[in-house]
Formats: sequence, structure tokens, C-alpha cells
Amino acid sequence: MPKSPEQFERLPAEESEKEEEKLKPEKPEEIELTPEQDKELLGLIKKAREAEKQGDNEEAIILLQDIKERLSKIKEGKDKEKEKEEERNYENYECLKTLEGHEDIVYSVIESKDGKEIISGSRDDTIKIWDKETGKCLKTLEGHKDAVNSVIESKDGKEIISGSSDDTIKIWDKETGECLKTLEGHKDAINSVIESKDGKEIISGSSDNTIKIWDKETGKCLKTLEGHKYTVWSVIESKDGKEIISGSSDDTIKIWGEKKEKS
Repeated sequence: MPKSPEQFERLPAEESEKEEEKLKPEKPEEIELTPEQDKELLGLIKKAREAEKQGDNEEAIILLQDIKERLSKIKEGKDKEKEKEEERNYENYECLKTLEGHEDIVYSVIESKDGKEIISGSRDDTIKIWDKETGKCLKTLEGHKDAVNSVIESKDGKEIISGSSDDTIKIWDKETGECLKTLEGHKDAINSVIESKDGKEIISGSSDNTIKIWDKETGKCLKTLEGHKYTVWSVIESKDGKEIISGSSDDTIKIWGEKKEKS
């Protein structure tokens, strides 16, 4: 238990300094903190200093102890992360399993949200769902008329979305393998498809040099972004969902977003 103000005052000056020294938090520079952790700890330090100024030594000691314990937990967590990283020795990596079943080049592979399946898109015009543990093909989705260049899983893990060289995007029920919707509008192959952060839109990049934003529910094209001079191979959405970033055969990357009004 922390000492009461009376006990603290009775300590010789030297012992009092030692007591406070024990409770001082470790130097922040020794531990890499996130902005949130840094802000939280600085707030506690400020409160401890205010308590000390007001003569409430007991409260100051409690706050300093809290800071020390929090830093200790953060350090412990980072040490565990470091241990896990050190455990991964790439020199010992070897092929654990080979999944065979496609009849042509596999262009796109992803892991399901729950980590139990692998989903692949191939130039044989099909999408396959594989059991990751056994390597067995669980389901083959047929419906595209040309190569499947890009596959993703929806945010809720219930659907698969694919982009194909047949110029279409298809939304599939993952459980049944049924094609729920076909999105048409691109004039050439779709090379990249993603789902927006909120799961309401699908964004696609195509060999027709454009990017399209689709309403996932209705399948309607909401917007076509034009500016690239050649094929769009890759599209992503920014972390905050406010921008689209694209890569193209025209040797450029473009960032798309709402135009900011000049003040």
C-alpha cells in the first residue's frame, strides 16, 4: 500500500527521494508508444504533478504507480510480439501443401476471413474454394466466360466478388456457390476488384483505362473515374475510405477523392 501523507512526511529526505525514484515511470523513449498510449500516459503524468502541487502525495504516488504498471504491460506486450517474430525462421520454410485442380494459370488467391479456406481465381474461367487444412477443393464456381483476374471475400465473409476478362464483375453466395448478381459496364477486362470499407460499394479497375464505383446492393454504376491513359491493374481504398488509389500501365499512380474547395 502507498504511504499516507503523514508517513511520507516523516521519512528522511534521502529515503523520500528513493521512494519517489522507485515509482518514476521508465523513460518513454525506451518503449515505442502509440499516439493514443502516449496521450493517455501524459494525461496521467499531468494529474500526478497537479496532485503533488496540491500536496496530495498519496494520490500522486497512486498515479505514478499506475503509470509504471501501464508501461510495464506495454513493454511486456511488445516483448511477446518480438518473441513471436523471432520464432518465425524463414530459413526453415518449405512447401507444406500443393493445391491442384485448376486447369490453367491461377491469377488471384486470398484467404477467407476466418482463415479456414483459400479462394482462387483462374484463367480456366473458374473460382475455387479450398479447405486450407486438407487442401481439398470444396466448391467450384462457374459462370464467367473468360479468365478470373481478381477475387475477394465480402466484409461479412458471406460473399465472393470476382472480376473477369469477360468484362463483368460477379457477386457469389459463398455458401451455395450461386451467382447473385452480375455487374456490367466496363468495356474491357476487369483486373482488380475491392469492396469499400463500409461494404456498400464495389470498386473496379479495368483494361478500358477506367475505374468504376458500383452500388453493391443494386449493381448500378455510381461513378466512372477517367484519367489513366492505359490499363488499370490495381485499385485500393485509403484507410479512411475517402480516397481511391490506382496503378496503371501508363506508369502512374493516381489518387482520387472529393475536390477540396479553396478557402
